[in-house]
Amino acid sequence: MEITKKVKRLLVESDMNATQLAEKIETTQSNLSRKMKNESYSITDLIKIAEALDVKLEINFIMEDGTKI
Repeated sequence: MEITKKVKRLLVESDMNATQLAEKIETTQSNLSRKMKNESYSITDLIKIAEALDVKLEINFIMEDGTKI
């Protein structure tokens, strides 16, 4: 699943909209919208989003055999 789809799902689950999220992560709504449209999140962005939505963030490289690195 694309990151933006995951963020949108989390917003629904958190009863929050993108404007509120932008405010919580200290950016503008237009900047967040651009990131969502282009799937152009930095790791820092993802950490801030996870903190704002009170969820854990896990980033892995997964090898062919399923091993996570």
